[in-house]
Amino acid sequence: MSFFKWILYGGFLLQIATATASTDTPDKVLRVYGPGGPHHVLQECADLFLERSGVDVAVIKALPFDLKRKLPEDGDIYYGGAEYMLEEFDRQNPGILDVSTAEKLHARRIGIIVRKGNPLNINGVDALKRKEVDLLDVKLEKMRHFYGDPSGGLGYVNRLEYTGRQGLSAWISSPDLDAWVTYKSWHTLISDDADFIEIPGDKAIRYTPVALTNRTIYREEAIAFINFLKSDEARLIFAKHGWE
Repeated sequence: MSFFKWILYGGFLLQIATATASTDTPDKVLRVYGPGGPHHVLQECADLFLERSGVDVAVIKALPFDLKRKLPEDGDIYYGGAEYMLEEFDRQNPGILDVSTAEKLHARRIGIIVRKGNPLNINGVDALKRKEVDLLDVKLEKMRHFYGDPSGGLGYVNRLEYTGRQGLSAWISSPDLDAWVTYKSWHTLISDDADFIEIPGDKAIRYTPVALTNRTIYREEAIAFINFLKSDEARLIFAKHGWE
């Protein structure tokens, strides 16, 4: 074989070896699954964690009925919008999460979003029972115990949505809605056009839970990311988006 052919043949073998190596040794990426509410905050933390540690983290939004399929496939970490989400997921899908690693991240205050200037003078949850108040209710947020259900049905609830993101879209597109009992974090996205009345007390505080999955092969890196989420540096990012 001529020298020139040897060069071509060697280059061909190098291409095969490179392709094989890239297939056999995929890049290390932590896959973090949870609902849409905290997604953008965790992703901002993940971007900073990549700068600090060199470990890439993909934060992936998923609805509850998708999580039971996706987490066992390739999930490393689960996060929820509130503690009850993690508890319900583990109860309905035992063995997917390593609950011994569960942590509570930073808190979110619950309150009432009203139209700018508070034209109906809504000053607390009792005011939500007035017939003229059209209320937005989001199923996954489980806020109904704050304002009750005096009619036995949805009565004064003008709009029912499933996720917080859908609730936000409904609030923006439906000016007839007067109030929405929800997290302060949603208000930060619409603060120019809405006011937020805090509901006082510990019962109006919920924490963002996280836990490792039992199938993760990157346990050390996943624990390091959770520890970073608990740090003061990450807390500043959470606070910027409406957490406490």
